[in-house]
Amino acid sequence: MRTYDGSPSRTTPRPASSVSHASQTSLVTSRSALSFRTILSTWWPVAASWILMGVEMPLIAAVLGRLPDSEVQLAAYGFVFAISLLIESPVIMLLAASTRLSDSPANYRFLRRFSRVLGYGLTAIHGLIAFTPLFDMVVIPIIAPPAEVVEPSRLAFQLMLPFTAAVAERRFHQGLLIRFGRQRQVGVGTIVRLVATVIPLAIALKLDSARGAAFASIAVSSGVICEAIFARIGAWFVETGPLRQAISDRVLDLRSTIRFFTPLALTSIISLASYSIANAGMNQMPLALASLALWPAVSGLNFFSRSSGVAFNEVAVRHAGDPGGRSALLRFALVMGALFSLLVGLIAFTPLGHAWYVLLEGSDPGSMRLATFATIAMIPMPLLSFLASHWQGLLVDAHRTRPISEGVAIGLGGIIVTLGIFIQFPVLGGIVAATLSMTVGATVQAGWLWWSWTRVERESRNERD
Repeated sequence: MRTYDGSPSRTTPRPASSVSHASQTSLVTSRSALSFRTILSTWWPVAASWILMGVEMPLIAAVLGRLPDSEVQLAAYGFVFAISLLIESPVIMLLAASTRLSDSPANYRFLRRFSRVLGYGLTAIHGLIAFTPLFDMVVIPIIAPPAEVVEPSRLAFQLMLPFTAAVAERRFHQGLLIRFGRQRQVGVGTIVRLVATVIPLAIALKLDSARGAAFASIAVSSGVICEAIFARIGAWFVETGPLRQAISDRVLDLRSTIRFFTPLALTSIISLASYSIANAGMNQMPLALASLALWPAVSGLNFFSRSSGVAFNEVAVRHAGDPGGRSALLRFALVMGALFSLLVGLIAFTPLGHAWYVLLEGSDPGSMRLATFATIAMIPMPLLSFLASHWQGLLVDAHRTRPISEGVAIGLGGIIVTLGIFIQFPVLGGIVAATLSMTVGATVQAGWLWWSWTRVERESRNERD
């Protein structure tokens, strides 16, 4: 076996027993071309997991809004969750890395050590901030929250300590499940997480607690811990079954793994920054207050409609090397992306918009015109999300991860430039300009990924010739 140097390679076909298991889970064998139905069977459990995760934040907000001191507690938890999400952002892409690289027992064990060092290292940073004066010296001056929010935030942030390590464990083992065709367990794990999240929230309601932010942190932490345990149990059956028979012609080492993973980690960090920048931009535009009030409802719809496209990334990684995989994946991305964009269009132009914003999200009916234009601006986003995930998955499969972080950085640049133009020429309401800027950013990002992939294909053809 040779040392892995970052170049593309394929896993040696598994023995008959493993192939039999794969056929039972609709995986593609070397004798059949990748079908739409097979892609769908891989995609929908992962997509369902993302959609179910989207329920978590509205659920917490609904509970905290019914508890004493709700305004302060909601503000405190929003502040805490944003910091926690930023700290854990590098581990988000462990899912894609594990899906691609957990192709032999030795590589799986190496990547597991890597993911745990990363997860526990970031958890140590979280603890250092939460339990030392760094919280007051660094975090508070940067965020500058109202004085009454500081102490509830401190306690809630301390209770969020297990969050990053649990997310790292969960996403790493979920990648193994997806690679070996057990993606339905990912969706089941999300249900386990929601149940574990609901229990502390129900206790908070029963007690009518004035520490809603603390209970929200306990709920989220317990949810991800239970989901991580569930994923670990599922991964154990893969470890003792098909993984034992998997053979790879690569051996992972630290240098190549860091080179592969760093652009993916940067992708998550930069992506999270885009929402903060868009939010800040709205403060400097017309109708700022109405825009900020609508932002949770609009961004919630944006997350819901785009999340299925984001979930397609792991599907593309999983099936990129299958016979006919690239063209089949592109067709699937175009069809499903168009359908979800059509759904957003229906919300924009039919009474479904009123149902979403006023009846479900509780937005002011007087702001429906603003919400409608913001929804129109996001119509292309689901299609762009599917296409970006398609090309991103192909690049991950080819071990060319640098263009992925470049694409996110370029997309962020598109958002900043567009926001800057609308700040200088305030012709649109803040939330419309912000949503439009994110669509521009997504378009630029998808274009960069497409161009990067065509370069990889061209280089590959030249090498063959």
